[in-house]
Amino acid sequence: MIKSNGKVKMKILILEDDQERIKIFRRNLEIGCETFLVAITAEACIQALENMKFQWIFLDHDLGGKVFVKSDGEEKTGWHVAKWLSEHEDRKPENIIIHSLNEAGRKRMMSLLPEAKEVPFAWNLVKIENRDGN
Repeated sequence: MIKSNGKVKMKILILEDDQERIKIFRRNLEIGCETFLVAITAEACIQALENMKFQWIFLDHDLGGKVFVKSDGEEKTGWHVAKWLSEHEDRKPENIIIHSLNEAGRKRMMSLLPEAKEVPFAWNLVKIENRDGN
């Protein structure tokens, strides 16, 4: 549960390419956000991070409808975003959630971002709730 005092509008960035998961994230998190941005590619996610400071980021590993065994190949994955964040401390959100179902990819991302939380299925588990319970 993401707590909001209802006064401070949060900025949330989601790296996810699955449309059903995006719908669930949107339903659970968009209300109460100043900015709710979904990037479906690693490049778009990094560009958003370069241009705006976010409080929360949710990172998937596998993108483009593919499952990757290796993260650091030519095709960009969430690992590339994690690597970029590890090299740009000033752009890191306060809260980093790695929600990928690819366990090997998730572990590799966690090795770059040890402060992140590992939450597979996060799209079903998180919701913004005002402190008064609304």
